Amino acid sequence: MKAAFIERPGPPEVIVYGDLPDPVPGPRDVLVRVRACAVNPIDTYVRSGAVAMPLPLPFVVGCDLAGEVVAVGGEVDRLRPGMRVWGSNQGLLGRQGTFAELAAVDERWLYPTPDGVSDRDAAAAALVSITSHLGLVGRAAVRPGERVFVNGGSGGVGVLVGSGEGDGLGVGEGVGVGHGGTRFGHSCNGTVRPPSSSAS
Repeated sequence: MKAAFIERPGPPEVIVYGDLPDPVPGPRDVLVRVRACAVNPIDTYVRSGAVAMPLPLPFVVGCDLAGEVVAVGGEVDRLRPGMRVWGSNQGLLGRQGTFAELAAVDERWLYPTPDGVSDRDAAAAALVSITSHLGLVGRAAVRPGERVFVNGGSGGVGVLVGSGEGDGLGVGEGVGVGHGGTRFGHSCNGTVRPPSSSAS
């Protein structure tokens, strides 16, 4: 398979685009044909060595992916070949990343992609959606009707939190300042889902 990988941490120039053996899924793993992946700041920190983590070498970079299940291990029970999935938390803590044609991912890190959401949108929303949810729901315990200030609202997480009614997290009435001083906000509906797809 083709992949973007490193053989040692370093600047962007250490990234190699080339051939690696196809990953072999373990008993709890799902083999995903990657259709889209996203670059996040953590990907650059791990690649550069700024955040030290165990790296199996060669190391495929990237946290987020969306694609299609092509095979499953014998202990996988939620997913099956042909399903569209999205996920995150790869390329961390010794797990291979997602910037490859195929990725073997533990089933617990994958979720069915909703109908109408493109692979591109699912991959782009993966880590920022999870981070937003953990911060607002898990950490801050935001409840319907509460207001939230989003400092740094022009980043991926901030934009998602304040992305408007019907899109993004919908977990609180957000009011913040985005890029260029733009004010934004949204109402609470208490659901978590990827943003609506405008293109497939």
